[in-house]
Amino acid sequence: MDQNGSQVPPFEPEEYARVEAAANIVGKSPEDFVREAALKAADDPFLKALGRTRDRVPQLAEVFATQDTHAVGASTGAWPDPAPMGSRDLHEFSQHGHAA
Repeated sequence: MDQNGSQVPPFEPEEYARVEAAANIVGKSPEDFVREAALKAADDPFLKALGRTRDRVPQLAEVFATQDTHAVGASTGAWPDPAPMGSRDLHEFSQHGHAA
């Protein structure tokens, strides 16, 4: 291990050929191309969020585990209707375009 930490294992020959072809397209050496790609990936907001998620999931799991799982409707698996409508409501909706 040198000052930069452990080194990336070498590419397989067909993988290196693909990297070399991509590097040639953008006019860079394969080493510079891979280095820049790795640094850009490390700065990717998605990867940063994914790293934070690794820490947050156990915390959220603990919170959800303490929640009351025997809420209304849980025994039937159905959610209660937040605004039940009767036939009169439906009739008014169809006549006026909105419920009264």
